[in-house]
Amino acid sequence: MKTLNNIALALAAVLISAPVLAEDLDITRSVKPDATITVINVAGEIEISTWDRDEVQLTGHTGSNAKLEVTGNEHNLRFEVRQLKSRNRSDESELYLVVPVGASLVAESVSADITITGSRGEQVSAESVSGDVEVLAEAGRVELSSVSGDIVFNGSATRSSGETVSGDIEFHGISGEVSINTVSGDARLEAGRVAVGKFETVSGSLELAMAVEDSGRLTVESMSGDVSLALPSGQAAEFRAQSFSGDIRSRFGRVERGDFGPGSHLKHIEGGGGASIRVESFSGDISIGHR
Repeated sequence: MKTLNNIALALAAVLISAPVLAEDLDITRSVKPDATITVINVAGEIEISTWDRDEVQLTGHTGSNAKLEVTGNEHNLRFEVRQLKSRNRSDESELYLVVPVGASLVAESVSADITITGSRGEQVSAESVSGDVEVLAEAGRVELSSVSGDIVFNGSATRSSGETVSGDIEFHGISGEVSINTVSGDARLEAGRVAVGKFETVSGSLELAMAVEDSGRLTVESMSGDVSLALPSGQAAEFRAQSFSGDIRSRFGRVERGDFGPGSHLKHIEGGGGASIRVESFSGDISIGHR
């Protein structure tokens, strides 16, 4: 009996430590045209495109020692790849989804890249730790973030935010309310008319082009990164700019240099004012020009 018990324990240990093989995926679910679709993957890839059907189709495969869980209903549907407890390392999982064009999307990953194309939903949210995020969409609200990966957005949105630590950010085609925050990554923005804009960086450079609405507010802050701001030549606004040890160049108003030591500042009202534009940098240079 003791020998049989030892054999059983040994077999159990082998089964526990044995890797779970990768699984091919082919799943279709019916959903509402404006459903919220959530996709979570640890490593590999998340790729989402759209169609005119009220269905979600998921293909691809899970990595070894990973399992896909599908939960929710026709209003909120969730796909999540979970790592199984094992000493064996999990391979990458690749998820390819086709969703209704009007669905809201939430995509989260650790090291997986995220690509979203063609969405016209109310919200598009994508978050990764080290993966890149690339989105082409026409959405009401866009929220994109990555720690070390790059972010690229093309399309349109009326409320947008982008955040990285060391990754670069590119936003093209947005308007309305915009927020971009980086630590050491560079950021580039090509926008329409902005009502509220807030841009912050520590050491990355900011290259911004936009028009600020008549009653809009624009705030740009940098520690050591350079700032380049391009505005329409007829932009009416109250301008305030200051750099404690960097240079300021402006097509709007006259830059004043410090009497003692480095630094410069600008205070100017253009076209009777209206918008409020404030740009500050501690040691970086500031350039304010025409678009």
